[in-house]
Amino acid sequence: MEQARAKRSSQLDEIAEALPQRSSALSRLFLTRSTVCVSRTEVGVLRTLNDGSRRITELATEERVTQPAITLLVNRLEERGWVKRIPDPSDGRAVLVSLTPMGEETFEHLRAEYRALLHEEMATLDDDEVETLAAAVEVLDKLIARLSQ
Repeated sequence: MEQARAKRSSQLDEIAEALPQRSSALSRLFLTRSTVCVSRTEVGVLRTLNDGSRRITELATEERVTQPAITLLVNRLEERGWVKRIPDPSDGRAVLVSLTPMGEETFEHLRAEYRALLHEEMATLDDDEVETLAAAVEVLDKLIARLSQ
């Protein structure tokens, strides 16, 4: 019984270390193959803004960067025509950052490229491996839900 617990604990440690590494590796590999020159943080901001407008301070918090850093990043995205600043209707002194139609198209293009890349590679897996990945996604969703509470 104790040996089984030790083995499980060791497996949990290995998984806890491996998951973020594998996720980062997939993101890096995708970004090197994408037709859009964009950083992981820029993709994160586009993903966040795809869910709705945000204040600069909210973006900085969500992306875990400083406010000056996110301001520079928003400036770059604005120069590309992907985001715009709009007045915050709830506070006339503040501004919100939102996606432009071009930003929405760019984000959807990135998502489509990512899906195509993974689909192409996963298509080479056998049925059992695909089932295992599908089950893993469900488990990850449960973990994310618990950690988000």
